[in-house]
Amino acid sequence: MGKVLQVRVSATTFDPDDVYRRWPELSRLAWGEKQYADLKTLGVRELTAALEDKWKFGEDWSRDLKNLLAKDVVALRELDRRLEDALADRRADVADRITYELEDNLDELESLVKKQAYLTPQEES
Repeated sequence: MGKVLQVRVSATTFDPDDVYRRWPELSRLAWGEKQYADLKTLGVRELTAALEDKWKFGEDWSRDLKNLLAKDVVALRELDRRLEDALADRRADVADRITYELEDNLDELESLVKKQAYLTPQEES
């Protein structure tokens, strides 16, 4: 790496539509229906961050839903933190392995949400 030119390893979502296709329930929980979401900001890492924000601060999630997702949301953020560290250290091999773990955890969380009957306050009225 030069003094001016820097090498950077990054992880991005190529097609944001893939996020809604693969994790539709989690995407709706994070951003609402697709037509209302800002497609420029949708990605796997953004989904992880949005889920954590909604879990911590979202008033439209029921207490039951927050309790259901608590452990998994914390685990997702830890994986994302590890991914960021691997990218910063230019450890592409480690980052690659973490991306699979992150996607697997999102798959499991999507299944969990689909199995549970959850209602947000707007849906309860």
